[in-house]
Amino acid sequence: MFKLRFYIAVLLCLFMPVCLAGVRASTESDKGLWLSDGYGLLIEISKDGLQAFELTSISCIPGWNAKRAQNSSGVGESVFVGNDTFRLSDGPSHDVKRLHLEGTASDMILHRASARPATCSQKPDNSALGNYAIFWQTFAEQYAFFDLRHVDWQSVDRKFRYQAALANTDKLFGILQQMVEPLQDAHVGIYANDIKKDFDGWRKDPNHLEDEVWKKAQDVIDTRYVRGGLRSFCNGRLQFGELDHSVGYLRITAFFGYVDPYTYERALHELQTALDSIFLRARKLNGLVIDVRLNHGGDDPLGIEIASRLTNSRYLAYSKVTRNNLDGVLHFTDPQESWVVPSARTGFRGDVVLLTGPDTVSAGETFTMSLLGRKPHVTRVGLNTQGVFSDDLSRRLPNGWRFRLPDEIYLTSDGKAFDAAGVPPDVRLSFFSPEDLQKDRDAALEEAQKILAPRRDRHTGTP
Repeated sequence: MFKLRFYIAVLLCLFMPVCLAGVRASTESDKGLWLSDGYGLLIEISKDGLQAFELTSISCIPGWNAKRAQNSSGVGESVFVGNDTFRLSDGPSHDVKRLHLEGTASDMILHRASARPATCSQKPDNSALGNYAIFWQTFAEQYAFFDLRHVDWQSVDRKFRYQAALANTDKLFGILQQMVEPLQDAHVGIYANDIKKDFDGWRKDPNHLEDEVWKKAQDVIDTRYVRGGLRSFCNGRLQFGELDHSVGYLRITAFFGYVDPYTYERALHELQTALDSIFLRARKLNGLVIDVRLNHGGDDPLGIEIASRLTNSRYLAYSKVTRNNLDGVLHFTDPQESWVVPSARTGFRGDVVLLTGPDTVSAGETFTMSLLGRKPHVTRVGLNTQGVFSDDLSRRLPNGWRFRLPDEIYLTSDGKAFDAAGVPPDVRLSFFSPEDLQKDRDAALEEAQKILAPRRDRHTGTP
């Protein structure tokens, strides 16, 4: 579609020379240095591409880059392609731009800068203490949840800085892990490929299930509850079948990996095609159960695409803010809203039950939020979700190690956030206990069927 629009624009420009002048002007206007509002980034844009620099008040480290797509520049927009695709568009003034990473739910606001920060002229300190200092400073300036997670980051520094100064490589990794482990944040991670070590945070939860248990649990659903088997879509990330009494069952295990090789545009097309097939006979369904109890997250807008197939009215999915101060009382960017807009394509507008739990993570949780405003109300059954919503802010250290952290907050229409605690259910119910698995029983799915039964009978006229 983008290429088609471009070719049409070129044909028009053959007869409108001013159009080509506008394209050139757009390319010229975005060149230069830009500082992000939040995120701690300096973006340098040239005629060939863009280069990001990861900033703290003590460091400036080259980050990701992308090349300007050939013939990508239209009036007010340029496209850059690297490991990801970025779209740069005009802001409210000549000195403001909006940078959008495809697959995310908001834009990064860029402000023109006259010069690089002084730290960008200095080589980053690659000593153990230098790497520690950048790691600590990045969290101090970007992490949004210290109070919520009951961690005093200044105390952490007092405890570990001297140890880091004396540490070898292995010990330094252990120190960094000890610093962030108490956060119990699934969007915090450290990756040291040279020593083959990694760490991913997680909220301790007695109801968390390991992979082998989930395999057993899904086998129980597939063999005992689903009638006629499950159809698989999107590289197996979506599966659909029917339960008793023509109730649909949609399992969503991720919002990524839908196509190979992966781009958001191709993934969206694959999802749309899958949903067309899934909801082909939606009018014959007496209800729908959506299961995201095991969901590894991914691209938030894919969840909104599914939500758009479930509603007849437009409503706010969530708004999103980003931390944008380096110290003191937390301050955030202006909220950016994401809306669920009814799709003209086939969908289901009847009664829905959503199954959630502590292994519902990230985009699985924003998808859960995107259903909060839906009417009729989507009944949530199970347990609180994991409690991590922000896109990962990916950073690197001078020694080549990578780490990630969250700096964004997702808010409901009335300003409520669910970070750390997770989105709560309407009906709290544990599931897949060892006893239930031994009996081949899914208590949450059975509860969903009970909830839908009277509604189903109401719709069908059954006494």
